[in-house]
Amino acid sequence: MFVANAFVTDAFVANAFVGRYDGAMTAHPTAPRSRRERPAKPALTREGIIATTVDLMRAEGLERVTMRRLAKELDTGPASLYVYVRNMAELHAAVLDELLGAVDLSPAKADGEWRGRLVRILTSYTSVLFEYPGLAQSALVARPFGKHYLKLVEALLALLDEGGLEPDRAAWLLDLLLQFATATAAEHAHRAPGDTPQSEADWQALATVVRDVSPRTHPHIAALGPRLLSGSPQDRLAWGFDVLIAGARHTPLPEAPAPSPVDARDARDTRGTGD
Repeated sequence: MFVANAFVTDAFVANAFVGRYDGAMTAHPTAPRSRRERPAKPALTREGIIATTVDLMRAEGLERVTMRRLAKELDTGPASLYVYVRNMAELHAAVLDELLGAVDLSPAKADGEWRGRLVRILTSYTSVLFEYPGLAQSALVARPFGKHYLKLVEALLALLDEGGLEPDRAAWLLDLLLQFATATAAEHAHRAPGDTPQSEADWQALATVVRDVSPRTHPHIAALGPRLLSGSPQDRLAWGFDVLIAGARHTPLPEAPAPSPVDARDARDTRGTGD
């Protein structure tokens, strides 16, 4: 948890200065306070920017965090922030990485079956994102790349290796697992802070539609009925992870996968150097 920094503004409260003259108390007018006498502002740092962003996000919601709003909180100009972060996408990625420090990675080194331990870490990751659905939505397009994200990736890959998954499949499966977890949290990004995942009214409306659907026009929906809405969110999430893991174990990669964007860029760089 981060504690918001307090910054001194140009406004100050006038103090009454009192002196003694022949035993009497005489009030003197307040003199303007020199800038040199004011407490210095804390130095602007990337860590401070991220910490303040987290505080604002928790208090007001991610959608309210703009460079202008952040600069005001830090008592600086918006242009100063771009020295430390290139844009809002990079700031969101940095904030997400900071929050990923709360993901429980202890199952990676615990005893027990590797698959269950893997799902426990992924569930913890999803739970962190559920607390900040707006940030989860941002994470779909701006991934973190800091120390906490790397620790998460390392823990997941270690468990996939322990489970005997082929390295190339593990590399691609990792992406799918994190996408599924992130998308599950981002699905609720439109909600206001404090709302429940889905209101009781929403569930009742959906259940009514499923229950009353015509077997003539929608025979498969009518046949499954309540089973379409069965299970807890936690059970469905864990089952989704299991499906992806089981599928990767039995699904080889394409024999000749197309180059990734990184491969293509490296090829261009190599041609440019004449190597």
